[in-house]
Amino acid sequence: MLFSEYLHIQRLFYYKATEQVAFFIRLRYNVVTAYTIFYLSYMIERKHLTMMKRCFILCFAGILIILAGCSSGKETSVQPLMKPVQTEQNEKDRSAAMQLFIDGSLKESKGQFADAILDYQEALRYDHDGAIFFAMAKCYAQLRRFPMAAESALEALKHDSTKIEYRELLAQIYINTGQLEKAASQYLAILNIDPNNVTATFTLAQLLERAKPTESLKLYYSLIARQGPTWEVLMQIAQLNSALQQHEKAAEALEQMIKLDPNNLALKQNLSGVYLQLKKYDKALVLLSDVLEKNPENIMLRASLADVYLQQNDWASAKKQLNIVMQSDSLDPDTHLRIGVAFYAQTIKDSLIIPEAIEIFKRYEKNFPNDSRSYVYLGVLYRGIKKDSIAEQYFTRATQSANWNGDAWWQLGWLYFDKQDFRTAIEVLNKAKQYVADDFRIHMLLGISYSRAGMNEDSRVALERAHELNPADLNILSSLGLTYDALKMHTESDSTYERALRLDPHFALVLNNFAYSLSERGLQLERAAKMSKESLEKDSTNASYLDTYGWILFKNERYEEALVYIKKAVEYGDVSAVVLEHLGDVYAKLNKMNEAKEYWTKALEKDQSNVALKQKIARGTL
Repeated sequence: MLFSEYLHIQRLFYYKATEQVAFFIRLRYNVVTAYTIFYLSYMIERKHLTMMKRCFILCFAGILIILAGCSSGKETSVQPLMKPVQTEQNEKDRSAAMQLFIDGSLKESKGQFADAILDYQEALRYDHDGAIFFAMAKCYAQLRRFPMAAESALEALKHDSTKIEYRELLAQIYINTGQLEKAASQYLAILNIDPNNVTATFTLAQLLERAKPTESLKLYYSLIARQGPTWEVLMQIAQLNSALQQHEKAAEALEQMIKLDPNNLALKQNLSGVYLQLKKYDKALVLLSDVLEKNPENIMLRASLADVYLQQNDWASAKKQLNIVMQSDSLDPDTHLRIGVAFYAQTIKDSLIIPEAIEIFKRYEKNFPNDSRSYVYLGVLYRGIKKDSIAEQYFTRATQSANWNGDAWWQLGWLYFDKQDFRTAIEVLNKAKQYVADDFRIHMLLGISYSRAGMNEDSRVALERAHELNPADLNILSSLGLTYDALKMHTESDSTYERALRLDPHFALVLNNFAYSLSERGLQLERAAKMSKESLEKDSTNASYLDTYGWILFKNERYEEALVYIKKAVEYGDVSAVVLEHLGDVYAKLNKMNEAKEYWTKALEKDQSNVALKQKIARGTL
């Protein structure tokens, strides 16, 4: 009997079933023997030993078992080392549990998990030992029956809450079922048992990254302090700091990683990106130049290097890199478009490079004919060189191929609005509402177009919708106040202007429009003059602002001063019929009737529907 038990322990060693060995010995032999043999099992399982040494240890374990078996049949005076006397029935139960546990462990080692569970369940009828629950939990987990696995693992912990392997298994079960908070609690418990457990610390830090990123970082940094910088931990620190927008700390982690792996080009490229975010352009330039020297064919690196030069406003160097990238046969659409956008952005500073930007987007159109992303850029660029007919074609193509593109509809509508073809602009923008119904810009431009076409009620509806979509947009509020004023809805107009001024007390367009509205009604002229003067200080050549200030002076009977501002408004550009009429009125007040009739007549040429102006001309006086 003793020799067969020895052979069974050897089989358990072979299958590396250390927990089963421990349980078997604990059931059968005294404490000293159990711990000695368990240590020997640890030596065989965990240590890299030669075959001769393994055989020696097994033989020694066998001798211990035989001696323990022999001694168990004799009386001894060393009572503290002996098991408590058990009843005959208890011995039978424990022996039955032991045999079932052995049978289950062998089946488990062969991958027969369901059969092993049946043996473990039967063993529990005779003895409730934590090792049995733990073994059963492992089998349930292997079968992905996680609720039952968790239940068994919890039972194991009830018997011994200090077993780290029990908690590790339960934590893994929780992770597999998405119960990350419960998994984290198990790793916290493990760290209370063993504060220096590196695996538990690292895993807990990973589990806390989303819910408690600050605590996660503290754990990662504690690992660095304990065991020095390691690649895996530094990578987690860098990623987590980047996610938290703590770019300085992310850069520090990446710098330490480069010290560990100084030839890692991808790592240097990532660090250069962080330097760009920190606006440390010189450091980014050094890193990218170093990487590019070792990998000159990498077009993405050249594009990144061009970005650094652009951030430094070094267009010449950026253009050199971008031109090299453009020569690549393997240029992907995103990189090509990125280069085009870089040239497009530069055209805002220097219109002389518009033809070069157009050429890049034309090549994009040729190379990627099914991609419409270049159309809007081409339309804007052709508008920049006064070729509106070509721009119109590109904007139209963009709305047809990508009707979800609000920019395309906006640009097409603005093109017609800018040409004062308000009817066509209204038609285009109403069509746009079918596809980009929630784009406030479409409703705003539609409202302004209606206003310019004299359709103020339609303008009100469109602008109110635009305001609903974007309540804080000052241009919408200004236009809506103007429309309310045109509809004689002065209460609504005044409240709209006041709302806009609460958002920005110094917004020039609102100051001007509100001032003009008040002056037309002869209200708060002192406040109106103050607002108008502030708007004029912000844009001294704006004809509309000049006219408003001049008209307030006119209302205050300061005609000579009014003449200076309104005359200057007319000189600065193509003004509306209202401004021309204002200048005529000023001349009339100064008794210069020839000049007055001249500007009244010019005003009438622009607005044939103005009946009051016709009567004024017929009378030859105000």
